[in-house]
Amino acid sequence: MKSLRHRLPPLTSLMFFEAAARTLNFTRAAEELHVSQAAVSKQIRQLEEGLGFVLFERVGRRVQLSPRGTQLHNKVSAAFNYLADAVDEISDKRSASMVTVAANTAISHFWLSEVMRDFRDRNPSFAASIRTITSDQPSDLFNDSVDLAVVYDPGQRIHWTAQLLFEEEIFPVASPAYIESHPLLSDGPEALLSQVLLEYERVQPNWINWSIWFKSLGIEPSRVRATEYGNNYIVLVDAATRGRGVTLGTRHLLDAEIRSGRLARLSSLSVRPGRGYFLMRNDQRPLGTDVEQLYSWIASYRVN
Repeated sequence: MKSLRHRLPPLTSLMFFEAAARTLNFTRAAEELHVSQAAVSKQIRQLEEGLGFVLFERVGRRVQLSPRGTQLHNKVSAAFNYLADAVDEISDKRSASMVTVAANTAISHFWLSEVMRDFRDRNPSFAASIRTITSDQPSDLFNDSVDLAVVYDPGQRIHWTAQLLFEEEIFPVASPAYIESHPLLSDGPEALLSQVLLEYERVQPNWINWSIWFKSLGIEPSRVRATEYGNNYIVLVDAATRGRGVTLGTRHLLDAEIRSGRLARLSSLSVRPGRGYFLMRNDQRPLGTDVEQLYSWIASYRVN
């Protein structure tokens, strides 16, 4: 039986791949890993050569995971998180010098990353390390090792204090080029049924996709015909920015994409399901000054 050393690619290349696959942006991955973008590209290229297949599909200046890349990322991400937890359990890393923040993939990518970047810029003397956990599984977000969690519609959680960050408002978004070539005949929900809909497969039952969105506006879900399906919201938003169709956008989460002009609202229609995103604090973890400072920053953060 071959040893793990001979079965596995270099762990450094897998770590670079995990960051690039999670962010779908080599520049962001390089910033996270404190290396150059060229170093990330080199590691990915060497990993692809060693495996014998492509992990990313290049579309202009953007990248998306190939089918095999998606399969590998799911396994690599789970393995690294498992290893990190194992190391933490037998070490003293879970101390006042480290703050662990958890969030689901959508809010981590589109909102929390900007919040954390601004926090570091405005608080250069902040001494604690920040450990970020990104997952769509509640068991990961509410793990005993987590100090703070940014989550969607958490419900009642024993030993956790909840602070509402913002209420959810959902509306259709697409690229300006798509909107120009696919004008709506009216502003009602019926007109949207003929659009190219990018549908999100719900990971959790309280998440909202096109079927639920249309139903809240009086349209039977059986009439909704999506063109593409996906279980990764980041990938669907990326597809929308490249003009492949219309996806559902959430206010605050996609504000930066809309401000930049990469996306625009397709209709004035919106749905407010009465849910929202919350900042959760683990009451069973020590409330040190580092945790309290970061909690206050996230709770009061407003995009300029």
